[in-house]
Amino acid sequence: MKILAVDDDELIREILSATLEAHGYTDVTLAESGEDALQKIAASPTPFDGFMFDIQMPGMDGTELCQHVRQMEHYRNTPVIMITAMNNKEYVDRAFMAGATDYVTKPFDTTELMTRIRLADRLQSESRKAQQASAAAPTAAAAPKPPFKDPVTVKEVRGVVKSAALDNYVMLMLEQKQFAMGAFALRIPELEMVHSGSDIEEFTYVVTDVAEVISDVLVGAQAFLSYIGNGVFVCVGAKSKLPTADSMHDEFVMMLNDPDLVYCEEVATGFTATIGEIAAPKLFEKRGDLRFLDRAVEKLNEVAGGTQRQGSGRSAFAA
Repeated sequence: MKILAVDDDELIREILSATLEAHGYTDVTLAESGEDALQKIAASPTPFDGFMFDIQMPGMDGTELCQHVRQMEHYRNTPVIMITAMNNKEYVDRAFMAGATDYVTKPFDTTELMTRIRLADRLQSESRKAQQASAAAPTAAAAPKPPFKDPVTVKEVRGVVKSAALDNYVMLMLEQKQFAMGAFALRIPELEMVHSGSDIEEFTYVVTDVAEVISDVLVGAQAFLSYIGNGVFVCVGAKSKLPTADSMHDEFVMMLNDPDLVYCEEVATGFTATIGEIAAPKLFEKRGDLRFLDRAVEKLNEVAGGTQRQGSGRSAFAA
């Protein structure tokens, strides 16, 4: 795994390099600033497989650097682990909003740090295999369409993250005793018909449009959302700011059926929505315990009658 680690503190860079090397990660490039990192990314003869960015740096900070990297086509899905001494919710939210995959705080716990690195390594390996399989197909049309139960990647929509990043965010909040969180799930049943009647590109466009509508409805809620497959989205934010199912349903469905907001060229359909009630973590739940996300989907199941939370890994960095 080829890693770029960025920190303005020379001692931290040395510690990171020594720790990674001691655990078998010897292909490590170090950078002392965001600007230095961008230069090394541009100059690298082969792409990096993972990044570690310090958040607090003079000039371009790690959050800005993450945004720049996510704008590069090759690095849209590459694991980005933020490393910082700042672990309050505002910093965590900004990091994940910028596209971070995970978050590690200083001073480092070596076991925790290497767990995150190995998970990032696994994610990148799985992503590379999927890309190679896709490239091996003679044409895009020849590549098999992923099943409806699988998630698809939604790009460049405010607050939308992969299910693995959402799980990591929740684990961090639980570790910091942020029990004022809430989560709810919603399902768009007609997405199954769109999936059956269109190619994966068109289906992804429609899912992205739906995600953008959800993001607009959640403005002010400081929420994150993820498409987990089976037509289901999971939303996480401050419980007091999340809209209830009753309060958002009518406006949401109206927006879904505005062709300027959600457009499906290949399949003509009207959209409906099933929205579950808000679930909250319990006091005994700790980092690594994601049952409250499952409870959010269970509450959706009570209304929808059987949608399972498929396509979402129960461990960090799942696809």
